Amino acid sequence: MQAIKTITNKRGIQYALVQDGTTFGVYKLCENYNRHVKGGISKVWRYVQKGMTLDAATALFNKRGA
Repeated sequence: MQAIKTITNKRGIQYALVQDGTTFGVYKLCENYNRHVKGGISKVWRYVQKGMTLDAATALFNKRGA
């Protein structure tokens, strides 16, 4: 996976537009409690939607980033 662009919306949530081979997807940075990590919060990129065309992924990315 290769991130093309990242954006942070006004609520502080980060989204990434990602190219995965020939398809595209939108991913969100999630923060969850994890007692095994220093500080107690682990950060993981989870997909919002994947397997889309570039136009559909860009539209969703812009909608989420607004």
